[in-house]
Amino acid sequence: MFRQRSVEMMKKSFEKTAYRYAHIPEYNPTGEFGVYVHIPFCLTKCRFCPFYKEIYSEELKNKYIEAIVSEIKQSQIKGKANWVYFGGGTPNTLPIEDIKSIAGTLASKIKITSMGIELLPDLVTNEYLRDLKEIGFTKISMGIESLSSQVISSSGRKQSQSDNIKKSIEFAKNIGLWMNVDLMVGLPSQDEKSFLDDVYQISNIKPNQITIYPYMVIGKVEGRAGINESRQFELIEEAQNILLKKGYQRKNIWIFALGDEIYDSSRDELIEDYVGFGAAAFSTYGNWKIVNPELDIYINNYIKNNRMGLVAEKTKASDDWRRFARMIYDMNCQKSRLFPWYINLYIHMLMIAGYARKGRLTQKGIMFAHELTKTVVESLPYPLQNTHKIINYDEYMSDKHMC
Repeated sequence: MFRQRSVEMMKKSFEKTAYRYAHIPEYNPTGEFGVYVHIPFCLTKCRFCPFYKEIYSEELKNKYIEAIVSEIKQSQIKGKANWVYFGGGTPNTLPIEDIKSIAGTLASKIKITSMGIELLPDLVTNEYLRDLKEIGFTKISMGIESLSSQVISSSGRKQSQSDNIKKSIEFAKNIGLWMNVDLMVGLPSQDEKSFLDDVYQISNIKPNQITIYPYMVIGKVEGRAGINESRQFELIEEAQNILLKKGYQRKNIWIFALGDEIYDSSRDELIEDYVGFGAAAFSTYGNWKIVNPELDIYINNYIKNNRMGLVAEKTKASDDWRRFARMIYDMNCQKSRLFPWYINLYIHMLMIAGYARKGRLTQKGIMFAHELTKTVVESLPYPLQNTHKIINYDEYMSDKHMC
């Protein structure tokens, strides 16, 4: 009952968010911040992916590069970024020269200390990896999801052979790129044995980090999970036993790493200001949460130097709950003067109920953290997937019709 009420409370905390299509408030960083770059192109639309994407075309891609470079140049962003992540979509649908153009424009505005990019395994080549290294990328995240060709093909994606994946990971590490691999549990057509085999095989290749996500249902995600939710969480715990024996350390609820460094944009975005560039990119800074428009509106706006987006006011309460979610995600649970009284009371109740002991989650608490973290991700008010969240939707659509 306690877990169910907690999940319902977290869902309600996001239901109040409403966006207005309006001019984007300017960002003048005064402290730590990050940068997210969204590349919305894919070769196919994977059924398990909830994020905004469009099928790649050369014509759209060329217009997009012009628009995103224009957006970065128009921004007032400056200073030192703690992190820069290129996500998608599929960033490596872009030729390396386009990646270089975006990264170079960013580097002309800010100091970059760490830069990561998500890659589709089937498009990875040694030459592409070497070029990324030369541009200044330090971290690579490869979205493998499953090594089973049957599981991946049923999700609408073509996958490289496991030998090719192994060679790509080894090459990336050899040239000094830090490597994360994403796996997913609960995909349609996936069974328990297939998932645990994936974990074992990837752990033998030894990427720097392995991230395991449960199957998410967000917006228009198609297909039912192949494994029920509670069993997905149990299997992540079973995967931990394999990974610990291979030398990995558990860093948070879904991430296992060989060293101290991690690649986790979702975690960073919970507590830091960050600026998003590109169609459908999220930003959170000052008093605002912002989502850029979908591709056609975005291109049209930035070619015309018109900085419009979906804007929502951010409250102190939402920031407090973001910090709480980050703490639980890191498997910690302790009161803090930074929290308001009602969150500290809630933490006290978690401890009484046996979810935490001495500031850390118990095994019971870890299972709760799986559920709560998944709820947070699934409940985020993505306005492009939930258009009822856009107050002046007719105005937004009028710009779409003018594209």
